[in-house]
Amino acid sequence: MKKTIDINRYAWVILVLLCIGIALPDYAQYQVPAFGPVIQESMKLLPTQFSTIATAPLLPGIFLSLIAGLLVDRFGVRRILVGTMVITVAGVILRVFASGFWTMYVTMICMGVAATFLNSNVGKILGQWFSPGRMALCMGIFLASANAAMSLGTGTAGLFPSMRAAFIGSAVLAVIVLILWFLLMRDKPEERAAQEGEATEKVSVLQGLKICAGNRTVWMCAICLFLSVGGITSVANFMPSALNERGFSESACNIVSMAVTLGGLAGCLLAPLTARFFPTKRVFFITNGVLAGLGVLFAWRLSASPAVTFVLLFLSGYFATGSSPLMMSMPVQDPKIGTRYGGTAGGFVATIQLGGSVVIPSYILAPIATRADGSCNYALYFGLIALMLAVFVVLCNLVPGVREKAEG
Repeated sequence: MKKTIDINRYAWVILVLLCIGIALPDYAQYQVPAFGPVIQESMKLLPTQFSTIATAPLLPGIFLSLIAGLLVDRFGVRRILVGTMVITVAGVILRVFASGFWTMYVTMICMGVAATFLNSNVGKILGQWFSPGRMALCMGIFLASANAAMSLGTGTAGLFPSMRAAFIGSAVLAVIVLILWFLLMRDKPEERAAQEGEATEKVSVLQGLKICAGNRTVWMCAICLFLSVGGITSVANFMPSALNERGFSESACNIVSMAVTLGGLAGCLLAPLTARFFPTKRVFFITNGVLAGLGVLFAWRLSASPAVTFVLLFLSGYFATGSSPLMMSMPVQDPKIGTRYGGTAGGFVATIQLGGSVVIPSYILAPIATRADGSCNYALYFGLIALMLAVFVVLCNLVPGVREKAEG
């Protein structure tokens, strides 16, 4: 009985490790935009090269998310994730000494490795340590940690006397995080696995791929997240330019556009707590999708007032992002997936979800909404985002288990 109590308490230690593990690379990555002019001048970079460096930590997520899940399912959580944390910490430390495009580019790619493996496997890990009723809340805390770290990375950059000092500060934090991971990170307790009747032998890679690729819950959750996350990312990417066209000052555009991020942060933390008050998960998802779509539409149509636009964008970010914690926790709760194949399933979902953030704004919406003279038809652009969220509302009805009540 004592062991069970200790295990339950240690679950919160695991959650803290996950949160600081995802916060570290996001914090370090978002220091770079704040020092954009300094980096470009000191390293003699073209704007396109700087953009490539700034987005380099996303590359592992695009190419390694599925592999990340397969490796953790096969070899275990601690062995793989601590190894990837070593790579990320090495990237953060070596970035201090980067002096040109290629050294900066490689270190930034290394920084994204741990985040990729965490995003793919967080559902599996939380499923191992927490009850289904707490999974969505813990997932929300994890996602909120990432969002908060992004804001802090940019917001605290000006507190350092120089770019090098800021990068050294991140390196010190990275070493502390790595030490904590070495000392405290654990695999799922064997006694809990035995109590839950979970098989302990290694998972076959081909078997994991076959089961997850043929699982309806995995695919439907991935497609829904592709639409919701891709949609709200599209709002955040283009709203500053759209508001500038409406006559907003540059500072007003940036402040108002922050509302999407702030709303997303609030949605990660608070939405999972409210889900249990809805009769079913289906009603929760539909409500979020409808309100997010309306928020996007009216944020653009009523954008004459910065205050009104800020509130509407905050609500759009809240409701669009608020569905993510519960949706991301659903594959591992499918009996056919469970924590046994949770990593592979998480890799599938993470790959498609990240694809939405890249493909939707740049390769779907922007080309459709671009006029013949090269300008953007923002009314059409934001209308298409609202339409995508409407498709999310329809498709979330097809996710298995969505008619059940959220636990909490």
